[in-house]
Amino acid sequence: MKRYLGILAVLLALCIPALSQSPYPDRDRDHGYPGQWQGRISSHDQKEFNEEYGKWQEANNKNDRHDIDKHARKMEEIMARYNIPPDTPFDALATSNGYSQHYDVRQFQGKFSPDDQKKFDKAYEHWLEDRRKSDRDDLAKDEGKMQEIMARYNIPRDVPYDMLASGGRGY
Repeated sequence: MKRYLGILAVLLALCIPALSQSPYPDRDRDHGYPGQWQGRISSHDQKEFNEEYGKWQEANNKNDRHDIDKHARKMEEIMARYNIPPDTPFDALATSNGYSQHYDVRQFQGKFSPDDQKKFDKAYEHWLEDRRKSDRDDLAKDEGKMQEIMARYNIPRDVPYDMLASGGRGY
């Protein structure tokens, strides 16, 4: 009986971390966030990445292992130049028109007035904490504050918050 209780305790200890994960995607680190990395790659490298991505898809359709690996390595080299994690899906970086979005997210850094930067940073800190605690109400409130400040400066909604917060410039 003690043996069964010991096994049950071990299984329970292994399952608890999996159950306690936040249901919110981590906007700054979730590699599945569509477009998260777009705009951080130069237009030349974005075009090269898209060409390799197209060839990689064709190789996948043909099940050509050699070409799949060759094109994947080239895409991974581009990703490494921009410190993009290697487990980021290729489709999160590929764009449909061959170029990055019409803006580079770095162009929005440092645009806030000192007062707005302070408000944004405070809301960002609270947003990170609320996301860690899985507090939906406060999470939405903090995100609304950040989006309101971003809207005053005509910053697109999909610019990652970490790129605008003064503590971390995301690069």
